[in-house]
Amino acid sequence: MIDFKRILYPVDLSAQSRAVAPSVAAMAKRFGSEVVLLHVASASTSVPAFDNFAAAEFSGTRVVRELLEGDPASQIVSYADQHKIDLIMMPTHGHGPFRALLLGSVTAKVLHDSHCTVWTGVHAEDVSAHSPDRWKRVLCAVDTDEHGKSVLKWAWEFAQQQNLELQLTHAVAGADGMWIEERDPSMYEFLFHAARERLAKSQAEAGTNVEIRVVGGSVGSGVHQAALDYAADLIVIGRGPIQTSFGRLKNSAYSIIRAAPCPVISI
Repeated sequence: MIDFKRILYPVDLSAQSRAVAPSVAAMAKRFGSEVVLLHVASASTSVPAFDNFAAAEFSGTRVVRELLEGDPASQIVSYADQHKIDLIMMPTHGHGPFRALLLGSVTAKVLHDSHCTVWTGVHAEDVSAHSPDRWKRVLCAVDTDEHGKSVLKWAWEFAQQQNLELQLTHAVAGADGMWIEERDPSMYEFLFHAARERLAKSQAEAGTNVEIRVVGGSVGSGVHQAALDYAADLIVIGRGPIQTSFGRLKNSAYSIIRAAPCPVISI
């Protein structure tokens, strides 16, 4: 059974961190979770600001506040590993020195290094429309490899447990739908048919029965459009198996998270 007993909510006291708080609180209420608010402080950080951070949002929720020093991403990953965290919830962008041009550097490093399931917020000011207490539809974006099958199994189990609708999608790399369909219809049909066959085989082996949608174009834009068309409240993706040198965050996962119109759970 998929259960988020302990949620780690790293905060940098920014507006981006605060915007995620209602979603964290809603997730905690949905799963009966304990929430750990973690702030990695610098020498000039005001502790009272952290003590009062998002207090109203977590009324009635079991909350632990942890204040650490050091590299933010490393401390987040280490804390999650050492304290049996089931889910890390973060915004896609940070604040001040923690900010990166596309995906927040701390968030990117946590996604890359963590063994833990990670939820990332949407690139939008208003995240309330996709709050966990409003979930209806989940989109599972997968590769057609062995790891994709494990992601599909996880998404299927999660949707069944939470009574959610589920759709499976796969982006055919390089198959920019309109261009190929017009210039080379036979190649278009071949690529899409082959992808559907591989996904059907994965479903048979995984014991799932999910509607399949194959899309063309880049992975990020393809999954983005599929999520919009399906009105998905959540996207589930895999980051890939742990590799000693390269970590878990594939380029495809990075592009999906960066372009997603709704929050993403990365396993």
